[in-house]
Amino acid sequence: MIDSLNGEVLDIAVDHVTVDCHGVGYLVHAPATTLAQLPRQGKVRLHVHYSVTVDVRSGSSDHRLFGFLHRDDRQLFRRLIEVQGVSATIGMGIMGVRTAQEIHTAILTGDESMLKGVKGIGPKLAQRIVAELQGKLAGVPLPTGGVAMSLGNTLKTEALSALISLGLDRMKAERALNTVLQDRTGDAPTVEELIKLTLKNL
Repeated sequence: MIDSLNGEVLDIAVDHVTVDCHGVGYLVHAPATTLAQLPRQGKVRLHVHYSVTVDVRSGSSDHRLFGFLHRDDRQLFRRLIEVQGVSATIGMGIMGVRTAQEIHTAILTGDESMLKGVKGIGPKLAQRIVAELQGKLAGVPLPTGGVAMSLGNTLKTEALSALISLGLDRMKAERALNTVLQDRTGDAPTVEELIKLTLKNL
């Protein structure tokens, strides 16, 4: 069982990162929220969920690694995919649109609208996720990891809404937006400036 990987970032793509660990390159699937925080080069440590699926017809198996910067994020992902109907792909979609803290809070407060905004999640599945996980997460401390938004969630929300209205993919737009916000920590650009900077990063 692979618990974590500690190595050099080789390449970052839309949905994964390649990490070189002592000469072996590991392809690790990661949500947009994690990819946005990774360095373009240099060392990184990822907490890994190792998944094996077997095709019952052909007998072939598919081995995948899913990586997160924080243990809390990985634990939340594991909770999500325990819910019937939540595949690893859907789980990654959920983890990619909000921080683990925001997802945790949404489930505890019964905010199904956030879940229904993820591709592959309809009203029934959103209800099931909340119903099954509310009790399990009730006594769990809020995750402390995630992208630090010192400029405030309001600024991010307004910019993201505008980008989506322009026809941009939500996950790609949020990833680029998170990168800009990280670069402008301590600075306070207007929503218009933030949108322009984000478009340059797409």
